[in-house]
Amino acid sequence: MSDALALAIADDARLAGVAAEAGEPRYRVTQIRQAAWRGGAAGFEAMTLLPAALRDHLGARLRFGVLTEVATRTADRGLTHKLLLRAADGQTVETVAMTYPARPPAHPRRTVCVSTQVGCAVGCAFCATGQLGLRRHLTAAEITDQVLIAGRAWHGAGLPPASHVVYMGMGEPLQNYQPTLDSVRALIRWGVAARRITISTSGIVPAIDRLATERLPLRLAISLHAVDDDLRTRLVPINARYPLADCLAAGVRYAAASGRRLSLEYVLIAGVNDRPQDALGLRRLAEQTGAHVNLIPMNRIPGSDLATPSPPQVRQFAAAVGGRASVRFSRGDQAAAACGQLRAELVPRPAQLARAARRLRLPVG
Repeated sequence: MSDALALAIADDARLAGVAAEAGEPRYRVTQIRQAAWRGGAAGFEAMTLLPAALRDHLGARLRFGVLTEVATRTADRGLTHKLLLRAADGQTVETVAMTYPARPPAHPRRTVCVSTQVGCAVGCAFCATGQLGLRRHLTAAEITDQVLIAGRAWHGAGLPPASHVVYMGMGEPLQNYQPTLDSVRALIRWGVAARRITISTSGIVPAIDRLATERLPLRLAISLHAVDDDLRTRLVPINARYPLADCLAAGVRYAAASGRRLSLEYVLIAGVNDRPQDALGLRRLAEQTGAHVNLIPMNRIPGSDLATPSPPQVRQFAAAVGGRASVRFSRGDQAAAACGQLRAELVPRPAQLARAARRLRLPVG
């Protein structure tokens, strides 16, 4: 069966059509979705609210899942789970499921960080995924299925399904534009509010402008990491094609079209982009764009000498950036599930690590 027949991305019309083939009414669509999304069903056979004949027919006409969970690592006292998932062709990706308990006035959240590619072509110097190179794009069904699998894990712990989804895992979402957008629309059908979906990008300007035309109130997060073109090109090579000013201008256009405030992601790397002038430059850019800044202390990756600033240095940098900034300590570091650490079972290529180090004029360990 093709991905077009995957349950993860099937719309209501398709599900109703499959049910009608078995002589069943349209309300079965709601029951199917409830069983898969909130009921923790791991297959059509587990949807016991449905007639047995319909369950058999669904299994013959649709693929229940396109990814298989092969391993799980847990961190943060059980609040973070890194899932290793395998596709039909044997390629593996990682997904992170994070639980955030209620802290009034904030409500509890269950956030899934999804991958959109096997590896990544962008090659950011501080990112384990970026040193893998791009193996292939994920399909819309493979992206969406990550959220359904995470939901089954939460169901086993007595928790509801995902409330938020962030496209911040392996890969550059906007280099895999149509499958990414199709997965967004599928997740909205499953019940994730568009305003609770965030797409992170290294700055693919034409794709940002295209996303603005979709008229979806998604949050856009631009991975900035530097306040001048020279350093940003060394950290995020795609900046040579889409310079900082163009990238930020596209972000401002997107914010105006979507009605959502722009976010800027800034990974703090000791001795590289954490200088006082960097903080002042970042403050100026945040003020000019009206953006919120997420400061992320770098997480160590194997084979790299890049380091994390000390906690006092992080606090000092955040204070200099000002009230538009907040420090986001990544979840899942103990399970290599934090920002920049995802790499599945793949191994970074030494030549790519060496090139990343040379761009920053750092030795390779």
